[in-house]
Amino acid sequence: MTCQGTELFSNVASPLTARAVQPIDSGAVQDHLLRLSTEDRSLRFSAGVVKDDTVRGYVQRIRLGHDIVICLLDGDGTVVGLAHGCMYEVLGKLHVETAFSVDAAWRGQGLATRLMQAVQVRARAAGARRVLGMCAVRNLPMRRVFEGAGMQLVREDDELHAHCELPSA
Repeated sequence: MTCQGTELFSNVASPLTARAVQPIDSGAVQDHLLRLSTEDRSLRFSAGVVKDDTVRGYVQRIRLGHDIVICLLDGDGTVVGLAHGCMYEVLGKLHVETAFSVDAAWRGQGLATRLMQAVQVRARAAGARRVLGMCAVRNLPMRRVFEGAGMQLVREDDELHAHCELPSA
């Protein structure tokens, strides 16, 4: 299945700035993820209880400069949304596995959908052939993002695995 969507954030009608995460942003990214509720952390990381130390360790392990990592900043410079596209190779082909989070106050505006589109555009430009994602079956907003991106969904127990092929650059 081929991925859909090529929009970037130039058309977002809100006071947000989207840009690649820089090393200086690590603290703001961490703050964003720590603000997520217990349930939202569980959904974001496809895990049970996600403790603060787990979040801190995750942020330290993000491969800035290698992965696709995009933050959404509000007018005050606070990270209110995050996309992480983890890049890796399988049989010589580049793949990107995606994960997203948006602060509760900013949800329902299509921001995760636009983050997905931005990841797909950057993944294609980097030469990736496939975009993947995973979420809990109960994570309906993420399921809608995957479906809207033209991804095929496969259920495995209580998880949904999503994937699509990217057209050649």
